[in-house]
Amino acid sequence: MARFSWPSPRILRGRPNDSPGVRLLKFIFLLPLLILSFISPLAFGQKNGEETCCPLSESPFYPQKVSLAGINIAFVAAGKGDPLLFLHGLGGSWKDWIANIPFFPSSYQAMAIDFPGFGNSDKPEADYSIEWLTKIVEQFLKERNLAQVNIVGHSMGALVALNLAAQPDSPVKKLVVADAVGIGDKAEFLSYALTKKIMGPESRFESIEGTLREEFKAMIENFIKRQQPKTSKEFFQSIPRSPLTGKPFLPMTPSVQLSASIIDFDLRPKLASIKQPTLILWGGKDPIAPLKDASFLKSKIPQATLKILEGCGHSPMQEQPARFNREVWKFLQAAESGSSR
Repeated sequence: MARFSWPSPRILRGRPNDSPGVRLLKFIFLLPLLILSFISPLAFGQKNGEETCCPLSESPFYPQKVSLAGINIAFVAAGKGDPLLFLHGLGGSWKDWIANIPFFPSSYQAMAIDFPGFGNSDKPEADYSIEWLTKIVEQFLKERNLAQVNIVGHSMGALVALNLAAQPDSPVKKLVVADAVGIGDKAEFLSYALTKKIMGPESRFESIEGTLREEFKAMIENFIKRQQPKTSKEFFQSIPRSPLTGKPFLPMTPSVQLSASIIDFDLRPKLASIKQPTLILWGGKDPIAPLKDASFLKSKIPQATLKILEGCGHSPMQEQPARFNREVWKFLQAAESGSSR
C-alpha cells in the first residue's frame, strides 16, 4: 500500500491576508485529509510494549451475534457478575479491547460490541450518527436483559457512552471515558487534530504549530459560518466527484458519516445530567483529543475523576493496557464501595 504523504506545513500555512473565500477553498481541499485521520483509529498512538495484566488465554471468549431490528451485531462476552460493556472508537471493533477484556471476567460480565458498520457487524444502508449508535447500545442492553451496566467508551465510543449516561432513566451504572473526541469547540478540536497530524504529537516547532493551528481554525470557522443551515454530513455530500473516476472524493461510508456526526453533535448541554460516578482517562500526549477537553468534562460532570496517563497517545487501552486495566478496576471497585475517588 502506498504511503500517504502530507503537504508541507509551509504550503498549508497560508498567508495572513487570505480572504475568507480562499480559506474556505483551502479547507475544502484539506477536508478529505482530515477524514483520513479520523478513520485510522490507531494513527495517533503507538504501543509501548507493556503487557496486559491478564494473558488472553486465561479468559477465552468467542464472537457471537445478536439481531437488533434486523441488524446483526457482533459481540464477545466473558465472565459473570456486574455487566461491563466496552465501546470502541471510529474505525475500530471489539478487538480494540483484546488486551483489556480478559482482565475483568473474574468479577464482571465483560462484553464488547462491534458498532454497526464496523468489524463483523452488519453494515446497513443507514443514517449513521452518535444518536443512532446510542439507540443501538440501548437495544443491545434490552436484548441481553441488562437493566444496569458499567460502560467503558473510547474516542467516538466515549461520546456514545456519555450520551447514553445523560439519558433520563439511563441504564449506565458507572462510566469510564477514554480520550473522547469532539467535546469542546469544534473549530478548536479540528484545528488541533489537523495540526498534530501534520506536525506530530511531540513537535518542538511551536511557532510553526501555532501558525498552522490559527490558519486551520480560521478556515474551519469560516466553513462553519458559511455552511449554515447545512449539517456537516450535507456539506460532505456536496463535495465534488473526482474528475478522473467520477466517484465522490468522500463516499458516505459509516466512518465518513460518523465523522460528520462527531463534528455536528454537541454533548456539552447534557453533561450536567450525567450523575453516575465517572472516570475520565486521557493520554497525556493525545494528538487528536486535547487535554483541555478532559478538564472540561471533569468540570461539568458532577461525580467525575480525571486521570492523565503520561506518555500515552490517543489509545491508552492499547498503548498502556496494564495501567489502563488497573485504573478501571480500581475505579469500579471503589465505586462499588461508595467512593469513586
